Amino acid sequence: MISSPLLHDSRAAWLLAGVEFFFSLSWVVYVIFLPELLTRGGIDQRYVPWFLAADQLVFALSDWSVGVALDRARAALRRIGPLLVLLSTLSALAMWLLPLLAGMPMLFLLMTTLWVATSSALRAPPYVLLSRYAGRSSIPRLAGIQLLGLAIASSLAPYLAIVLKGVDAALPFLLSALAVGFSALALAYVERSLPAAQSVVTSAKANAVGRSGNASWGYLLLVAWLLAVGQQWHTAVNSAPQFKRLADPALLPWLMPIFWVGFSFGLLLVERVLRACGVWLLLQLACAAGALALTGTVMAGSLTVLASSQFAAGVFWGFILCASIGLATECGQPLQTGRNTGALMATLAVAAMSRLGLAASGGLGFATVDAFLPVAAWCVALLFLLRLRSLEST
Repeated sequence: MISSPLLHDSRAAWLLAGVEFFFSLSWVVYVIFLPELLTRGGIDQRYVPWFLAADQLVFALSDWSVGVALDRARAALRRIGPLLVLLSTLSALAMWLLPLLAGMPMLFLLMTTLWVATSSALRAPPYVLLSRYAGRSSIPRLAGIQLLGLAIASSLAPYLAIVLKGVDAALPFLLSALAVGFSALALAYVERSLPAAQSVVTSAKANAVGRSGNASWGYLLLVAWLLAVGQQWHTAVNSAPQFKRLADPALLPWLMPIFWVGFSFGLLLVERVLRACGVWLLLQLACAAGALALTGTVMAGSLTVLASSQFAAGVFWGFILCASIGLATECGQPLQTGRNTGALMATLAVAAMSRLGLAASGGLGFATVDAFLPVAAWCVALLFLLRLRSLEST
């Protein structure tokens, strides 16, 4: 029996979801143990946020560079799976060595940089692999499947922080490194299952569409940055105090994943919603509804309202992220899919770096302003989207 292309695409996406899960889980382990590792090297823990911000800068540079390299390899009809496996293996090896080098600050910094840089082989490339043989309309659905790995890993983060408390860092880092190394083999497997490489002939019409897409692509990256900053600030800074205000702090490990549970539901529902309204309208509606949900998290007077608002905000963030990846691949067709997807991943990393830097510097200085920062960011993003869509229509 020959499986349908749709079933084949879904299998590839589920396989890459495993890659996303193990990569995201390795990052969670790293963040949990980073303060301890820095202390071993005599580095004050107050530098942890700045250290993480520097990691995000390396992510951003590496994501874009890897994306460009993927496009060049595709243009030359070369297979990229072996290279991705090599980079992922280096990433796994570097992660395994981190706890062993914690007492040597310079070597630890160099190994951390190597780990972060090579980890970019597990960020943008999987989406590029899917875009190379899946139809444009199916990219958001497949991206949603793949992002479930991120959702599950993020949901597990509060529990891992408890379970791994007091555990020697060597074992979690070793297990994470092995998981990343073995799961990276899925990248080569997925590429081998692709149709034979063909040269890409770009028609005049395709060139015109590409120029139009590139004209608005930078604008879309600004929107993505605003949305990601809002999401990052909400989940990393605002959520815990919001729950503590209405619930016993001991319940936090059970309450914090609610956003990511909603995110998972959004990933599973995005295909149906896209079919009904299209990607542009989905982005606009998700921004508007998401801003309302974020407002609900700030204004909630009961735990039920807060939990519902958190869940809804997660659903709309799932819609936004899937639609953004779909737009990235569409604007990059046919020869710049890697560059655009890498640029989107880099933008998300820059957003994380911005949030870390702002939090480390004490925020904006006013509790109310900090509380409504995600709402403001999403509202401004919505205004940009409405303006951009009106320009596209003219």
